[in-house]
Amino acid sequence: MYERLRDCPALNEYPSHIPALVWNVWRRYWTHGHRSTCFGMEGYPPMSLLLDEREWVLVDSSLYDMPVLSWTDFQDKGRAALHEPVICTVREYHQGAPKVRDKALQLMAEELEARLRKRRGSPLDDGAEHLPQIGAGLTR
Repeated sequence: MYERLRDCPALNEYPSHIPALVWNVWRRYWTHGHRSTCFGMEGYPPMSLLLDEREWVLVDSSLYDMPVLSWTDFQDKGRAALHEPVICTVREYHQGAPKVRDKALQLMAEELEARLRKRRGSPLDDGAEHLPQIGAGLTR
């Protein structure tokens, strides 16, 4: 768990969902032994994404890893249909969080897919070719 979330009050909190495409890539990555990971967000240089089993946190590295946005309380127990989104709670810690939420999920899925391909030794080094755009399906 990212401890700084306790230190920063959320500006907004609401129920949301993770698109099935993003969740499925995360689960494949997680089941390959990557229990937690951290990487910078291409296109958002000061931002990094911290992922673990119970929460995903987008932080601003230029502000001492202050949280910008988090996805928590994933409700994936008993999930039988791979095409259905996973219910979660989104917490916003920065006024600009809604502007980067959808893009952060898209970049996360692309990065994890690329890492899985690299691990398998695929000649393709970027999984983005077959990942559709996510943003249109994300709403509160």
